[in-house]
Amino acid sequence: MPEIKIVGRGVDTLVINVCYANEHFQPVKQELAKGVQHELEVLQGAARRREAAVPTRWSFKGMSLFMQEKGSRGQWRWILKAPQVSPLLTVAISRGRLSRVIAQVRLSSEYLWSCAYLAEAIVEVGLLLYTLFGEYLWFQVSEVDLCADVVGWEVSQTNWQEGFISRAVGENGRPADLACALDGPDVVERRWKRIETLNFGRHTSAVSCCIYHKTAEIREKSPTKRWFYDLWKRNGWDGNAEVWRIEFRLTREFLHSASIEQVEDLPEYIQALWEYCAGRPGGGADGWPDGWLRYVTPTADTNRARWPVHPAWEVVQGAFVQEDEGLGPIVRVRKREKNIERGLASVVGYLSTLAAWVGGDLAKPEADMSLVLRWLYGAGLDYLEEKERDFAKLEAATVWR
Repeated sequence: MPEIKIVGRGVDTLVINVCYANEHFQPVKQELAKGVQHELEVLQGAARRREAAVPTRWSFKGMSLFMQEKGSRGQWRWILKAPQVSPLLTVAISRGRLSRVIAQVRLSSEYLWSCAYLAEAIVEVGLLLYTLFGEYLWFQVSEVDLCADVVGWEVSQTNWQEGFISRAVGENGRPADLACALDGPDVVERRWKRIETLNFGRHTSAVSCCIYHKTAEIREKSPTKRWFYDLWKRNGWDGNAEVWRIEFRLTREFLHSASIEQVEDLPEYIQALWEYCAGRPGGGADGWPDGWLRYVTPTADTNRARWPVHPAWEVVQGAFVQEDEGLGPIVRVRKREKNIERGLASVVGYLSTLAAWVGGDLAKPEADMSLVLRWLYGAGLDYLEEKERDFAKLEAATVWR
């Protein structure tokens, strides 16, 4: 029997909601800036006249963002893509009148897998969004797809009708509880009588899973994704073995219930999210198998919840056990660095304005920043005394994120 092992694991899709933020970087409902709306309207008008997407002044990783001729259904009036063909990211933009979300960004599989860390993608996209929409923004996780690529486990030959136990939403629209977990997939897709895809749950459900023949999908439908071969080979793929992918989709509904909001915090939750979906190696705190979906070995026990996890699925459960540590702190450090940079820019701008307003020696051409800061120290103390405020308490109340 061939060795069952993981040759790839990561975030395959990430969708981010973008909102304006207040001075404490908390989300607020605010209409998209009029200047941005005007520029987007002009660009979209040019695209419609040309009947083709047009490049904009914005770029991502050295590639221009292209304005599309049309928006999409719902609130998304403008669509930007970079690049135009096989985009690494797509930015759908709203006027911000219906909800606090002014934009939604979808990061492609190719881009996410090209990043050394998920944190890298989050930071890079964040910098683009600051350029697009301004300094004060808040980023929320809208959807995330987690996946593991496995060799040595031929899913089409498994006892898939009875061996899979899930908590997918049943036909009545209600989720199954542990005691009445559903057997088998909701949808089975075949090609030439060979099973290629098992779907658990609905695409729009809070949680769903798709198990599919990844090497067949690349050969027959997505030849441009052959870059996966190099990634798999680095992790022990021999170039011939069939690869199956287990992919979980987590939507905003589930993420909200799990109190996962800001995208900067997502890297810290990846392993916990995977273990919620696939179960924890060794089972839950009570010692029994857990997980939203698992593949088990049937026994005579009438309670299917106690059926032991199959050895192949144990490998799947451990896919993210070696997840890179420290990604969350890396994101927060990078974000704090950016906040400090923005704060310094704001302070310097305010100081120059104050100097002009105060006039006198502060407004002279030879006045330097130290002169303005000395004035600010004295004036600031007078202000705090007049308002009966304490600077230390103001500093402690500031929220850093």
